[in-house]
Amino acid sequence: MSKVLRIGILAPPSISLVNGGVRTQVSQTAEALQRLGHEIVWIQSNEPFPSIDILHVFVASSEHWGLLRQLNSIPQQSGKNRTPIVLSPVFFAPKHIQLTKFKLHAESIVGRVFTGISSEYGIKKQICQLANIILPNTRAEQNQINRLFDIPIDRMQIIPNGVETRFMQEKSDEFEQRYGVKDFVLFVGQASATRKNILKLLEIAPSLDAPLVVIGDLGKDAYSQKCLDSIKKHNIVHLPTLEHHSSLLASAYATAKVFVLPSLFETPGIAAMEAALAGCAIVITQNGGTKEYFKDMASYINPLDTGQLRASINELLGTNVTQLEVQNAQLKDHILTHYSWDTVGSMSLAAYESLLR
Repeated sequence: MSKVLRIGILAPPSISLVNGGVRTQVSQTAEALQRLGHEIVWIQSNEPFPSIDILHVFVASSEHWGLLRQLNSIPQQSGKNRTPIVLSPVFFAPKHIQLTKFKLHAESIVGRVFTGISSEYGIKKQICQLANIILPNTRAEQNQINRLFDIPIDRMQIIPNGVETRFMQEKSDEFEQRYGVKDFVLFVGQASATRKNILKLLEIAPSLDAPLVVIGDLGKDAYSQKCLDSIKKHNIVHLPTLEHHSSLLASAYATAKVFVLPSLFETPGIAAMEAALAGCAIVITQNGGTKEYFKDMASYINPLDTGQLRASINELLGTNVTQLEVQNAQLKDHILTHYSWDTVGSMSLAAYESLLR
């Protein structure tokens, strides 16, 4: 298909407040599509809906529910074809699937009598049902959507998250010069989110065989305060969230020895991919789709097992430098080969074209 597409991008407004993985996924996918010669149209739910060829929705979020219901009703009223909807759900349910599915079934029965009653998962299910094609990041996410929402596998296509190749090349010593540490243990992410589970990491900091550096904002909530207390108590280097294009962020990845993502689950953790490209050894949660990305080239931990977290980090810190470099090089090559944003952009475009033929 040689036609230049007008691709509508609908992302949750909340990503403007949080510099996290979803914001990176949205912006980098859009830039990759532009490099392929297509036009990006940013959709605002409070503005008139523009003329576009396809709508790519990021996150099966209640923030989109009103607009998507409206779009679905317009063709029924006017007789026109509906704009095809592509959904990147960014979804993982840590709760028991069968119990959640039972609740959704009960909700659907109640909804026949009392309209307007929808739980968080009920809304996610309805958004998935509206999409013409769903693009999960991992097979684990695909399987959950299939089992929980009864969405057929053939309506889904796995498209991975990507990583900027620039993190492989930036080897600046800016971070070491500014903070006086190198070969440290690094966490980068939404530190205030309980899902990221950094309190357990902070609590074991004194027993790690290298300094711990945490990059990510903490708020004023009770969980954040516990984290801040631990940071102060253990004299941990803590920086607020750095902009994604920051040279200091790239330097932190390049200067660290081990990157840790002890989350309750990940799909799969873009920061870990960036750190791996920079040459870090990776310790990451076993929950979510992480093993699909990092294969046998990372150390996987049960995020609730503090002893395992400590042992995995210290084992990598104590690994022979040459051996670690070989392992890290294999992971770097694997990520570079399969997970560049240009690859993600091409796969996304192929999914669009399959709907527009």
